[in-house]
Amino acid sequence: MSGKKNGRKRKRVLMDMRTRGRKKKKAVAKIDYLTNMPPKILLRILSHVPMKSFLDLYQTHPQLRRLMRSHASTICNFTILERFPFEAWKFEAKDVQGWLTPTAGLICGKPRKDTGLVVPGLQLQLYEPGPHFLFFLEKQVLQFDSEGKVIGDMMAAIQKFMNELNKETPVVYGGQDYPCWVWLREMVWYHGVPS
Repeated sequence: MSGKKNGRKRKRVLMDMRTRGRKKKKAVAKIDYLTNMPPKILLRILSHVPMKSFLDLYQTHPQLRRLMRSHASTICNFTILERFPFEAWKFEAKDVQGWLTPTAGLICGKPRKDTGLVVPGLQLQLYEPGPHFLFFLEKQVLQFDSEGKVIGDMMAAIQKFMNELNKETPVVYGGQDYPCWVWLREMVWYHGVPS
């Protein structure tokens, strides 16, 4: 009998010894649609994400990290122009080194002189290029009435925001407090963690 039983030829079934069963079909690689998207579309999508989620996105995928790092100004500029066009006009936002930056003379907050920071030159100002102008707009530090005038004391609100942005936080190490520069969560994705 040469492999025939009742006149039928037996089919050979490939077996996998590890699973003791039939060989499974090879899995097709899943396509990552998010990171394979054209960068221009991805930048537009990122411009609709709130800043508090930037750090989470930044840590999600290396390709997203590279894109966000290399196009940080584009993401922030798109966001400012799409979500805060009135505020950008009111603060006379102009392109400074690729960043939309307020150029109106009232945006200068006073640098803190009472600080004992390890690196005192790290204080941010709203008139400097960077993502902090977008953060200022998202925090809605200033409220406007129907005529476009600021409600309340504008300089006090800006100074309070600048103090929060440049806040020094003590870090306990070995039972002693050391002054340490700590970025807010919304700034870490761009500035990184200071040493």
